[in-house]
Parts: sequence; structure tokens; C-alpha cells
Amino acid sequence: MAIFFIFVVSSGAIAAPDIAGEAFILIDAQSGQILDGKNYDVQLHPASTTKILTTILALEKGKLTDKVTVSKNAPAAEGTKVYLREGETVTLEQLLNAAMVHSANDAAVAIAEHIGGSVEAFVELMNEKAKEIGAKNTKFVNTHGLTNEEHLTTAYDLAMISRYAMQNPQFRELAAKKVYDWEGLEWQTRLINKNKFLWRMQEATGIKPGYTSQAKYTLAASAEKNGQELICVILGSSENRIWDDAKALLEYGFTDFRNINITENNNIVATLQIDEEKEVNLATTRAANFVVANNEQIKLETKVVLKDFSFPIHKGDILGELKVMINGEEAESIPLQSLEEIKKPIVWHRIVINLLAATFLLQIAVRLYRRWRKRRRKYLYRSTGRRINTYRF
Repeated sequence: MAIFFIFVVSSGAIAAPDIAGEAFILIDAQSGQILDGKNYDVQLHPASTTKILTTILALEKGKLTDKVTVSKNAPAAEGTKVYLREGETVTLEQLLNAAMVHSANDAAVAIAEHIGGSVEAFVELMNEKAKEIGAKNTKFVNTHGLTNEEHLTTAYDLAMISRYAMQNPQFRELAAKKVYDWEGLEWQTRLINKNKFLWRMQEATGIKPGYTSQAKYTLAASAEKNGQELICVILGSSENRIWDDAKALLEYGFTDFRNINITENNNIVATLQIDEEKEVNLATTRAANFVVANNEQIKLETKVVLKDFSFPIHKGDILGELKVMINGEEAESIPLQSLEEIKKPIVWHRIVINLLAATFLLQIAVRLYRRWRKRRRKYLYRSTGRRINTYRF
């Protein structure tokens, strides 16, 4: 089954902004679709944007209320700190705020040792998570982003990591927090988020900047407008350009592109007629959208493809998929689930029913045969006077 749509969206385009930096990318947060970019598959140093992955991994594997005892390794971390003291006990929530708001490297080390047992073990978890998320060219060797020749990612990978992290409500709260009151043994102060982008754009929702002399200025930034969220990543830029470039890139995305809703979650897109009385509705398991340039004409085709299935059918069983084609190329594949229970007899039930029917017919045949034998026995006895032996079967 296929349904065709043609969308023609009126032109309202603005020129793509000139973005400084070695690489950048702009994506739609919901679909992950790339809207614009340059050199986004080139491996570069991420600096403290590394802490995006450190934080989301810690949120998934730990609890905010976890008590963390600081080892001797965390205070030895170089760069930005909250001046943790060896033996000091803090909560994981404090450390995550220190890492995201203040970009504290000592906090990132303490987080890693608490969750992974060691920095090395935690870094292994980071790289595994990056691959799981969809990062293709990322290798991290530390949790804070200080320069190491082997510590590399791409603008694309960092955008995918940012997109994944921003789906977590606790992470979103950390990424948007402008201030945090730090209460440690060595230092008590109000931390001001180093992400100046939070003040630069009214629609900003996060997420994390970074800087080292080798990486230069790096930034993952997000904003939401009219129900659409976009994420941009800029690597290898300068301090006097990166904040305004991020704003210009996101505004370009909101102005020059339009979000087309293909389907909502749990939307019925097909019905299977099992027999004259029974039918199964197939519904989408997630929402799907596609972003197009305002002056772009597209042909959208949706096609339902059924899987091989057997009875009984349970509610929630995946029976097919909705394939979405944009200008002849597959853009989405959405699993379709059953909304009904169908307890139609399966093969062995039919066999039992057929055997019961055959047994019933055999019993009738036996009774008829016995009646015939009985009548024949009486006839022979009367005609010969001899008794006939009979055998039951």
C-alpha cells in the first residue's frame, strides 16, 4: 500500500551564514537530519564538549544522590576546577553541576572514578556509548577533554551525542542551568555557566562549550522555536565568532527550513482484515518528521510493508513497518504494532478439531457395522442353528 503527497513550500529563504571554524553542522533534534554543515566528518579536538558524554553516561549509570569520596587523582587534574580535596565527600549531583556549569576537570575525574571504578574503565564505557549512539569517528581517552593527540571526535558525532543527551530531562536541566551554588570544603562560590550562548539567544536550551589552545573554541548549542529544536556544533573557532555564529546558524535553520510532520506516535496507518468479523489495526510506534528547505519541492511517499506473522496476534506485536520515501530515497522506517488481540486457531488446533471429527465419524461407522453384524448373526443362527464367534475391536 502506498500513499503519495507532493509538498510545495513557498520560498522565504535567507542566505546561509558564513561560519568561522574548522567544522560545523546543523541538525534537526527530533529526526537527526543534517540541514547544513562543513567538514563535519573530519576528526578534531573537542575540548570540554567531551563532558556532554561524561555527564549523560553518569546520569544513566548513577544516581544524583550518590555519595562520592574524592580520590587523590581528582585534585591533581589540570585546568578549570572546583578545588576538590582528597577524602572530601560530595554528591554526584554536585559533581555533575560542577562539570556542566563550571566545566570543572577535577569533577569529571571524580565522576569517572565513581561510576567506572577508574578513569580508564569509564573511558571505555564512554567509547562504547558513543558507538551505540551513532558516533562513527570518535575516540576519547579522558573524561574532561584536555588535549591528547588521540582524543578526537567530529562535528557530526558530537551532534549525535548532543542530540541523545538532550533527550534526557535531567541532562537538559543541567545543560540549561545558568548558575549553581557550589559548597565544597576548599571553595564556596556561585558558579556562572561558561556557556555564553545561553544569554545570547532567547530560544537557547543548552548545551556545552569548550576551549583548549589546540582545539580552539568549540561549542554544541541548541535552541527551540515553534515546537522545533535544532542543534549545532562548531569546532575550531574563535572566541569573538563562536557565540554569534551559533546564533546565526540556528536562526538560519528556523527561518530557511520547515518541519513537515509525517506521522504521530500511535497513529493508525493500516488495517488488516483477518476474516469477515476480525480485523487488526496497525499503528506507528513513534512519531516522525522531515525538515525541508522552504523553497524545496518534495515528493513524499509512504508505503506499508508487512512482515510474515502467525496467529495468535498479541497487542503490541510488530507486524510491519511504515517506509517513508523522500524524493525516491528512504528517509524513515517506522515499526508498526498491532492494536488488537486475535486468537485465531493455529495449525495444531485445526489438527485436533479434524481428529475429533474423524473419531466421531469412526464411532458412527463402528455402531453401524455392529448393528449390521448383529442382524447378520441373528439371521445365520436362525438358518444354521450354529453360534457365530464375534470379536470386539
